[in-house]
Amino acid sequence: MNYFEFINILQSDPYCQKADFLSAIKSDPRCRRAYKLAMEKERIIRDALNISVPVIEIEHIRLKQTQVNQQSLKQRFFAVAATVVMMVGAGLFMLANNRQSDLEKFINEALLMEPAVYMSENEIPQAELDPLFASINTAVDGNLGQVHFMKLCPTLNGKGARMVLMNEINQPITVLYMPNSPIEEAIEMQMEGFTGKIVALEQGSAAIIARPHESTVQIENALKNSLRALQ
Repeated sequence: MNYFEFINILQSDPYCQKADFLSAIKSDPRCRRAYKLAMEKERIIRDALNISVPVIEIEHIRLKQTQVNQQSLKQRFFAVAATVVMMVGAGLFMLANNRQSDLEKFINEALLMEPAVYMSENEIPQAELDPLFASINTAVDGNLGQVHFMKLCPTLNGKGARMVLMNEINQPITVLYMPNSPIEEAIEMQMEGFTGKIVALEQGSAAIIARPHESTVQIENALKNSLRALQ
């Protein structure tokens, strides 16, 4: 079993007991590292399912949760985590010219720093998003779309936000909004099993991370058309 076959099984059934899967864990260092990371994610999931989410000040995080059964929550957890966790080792993001700017390096590190993102079942109301955006000198002018998660976080040049937005067919897409990191033109990124794009906005930029089959055009346009500098 090669590494990529191992990863495919690991992502679908981390507790697989097939002989060649178990052998790969013992014999291949890359497989062993990936397996350890997967088991750590499983531990995080178990903890998340067994404890209540504490009340945190809105300036830090706004997360609305609904009561769902354990299996449903685990599936949703993986759906979002899959857009965020990029377990491909060194050189996670690779530009066409094989060079990484400070911005790409930061995005790489930022995504690895937080291996899982919790997503609400419900859309966060605009009235609750506005003060979060205002705290990072941003106004929402227009239809941003369905935001199911927003958390303020440090970015390369100041505070920004990590978000999960739903695309037109209700797939969760991860966005890292960086209001203080302007770019002149879009930057395409590639990684095993995922696609990434940093888009220029009126204020700063945003990294959009998705799987190849997931549509991000609507979300890219919404970000460009609705996020403005707070007047």
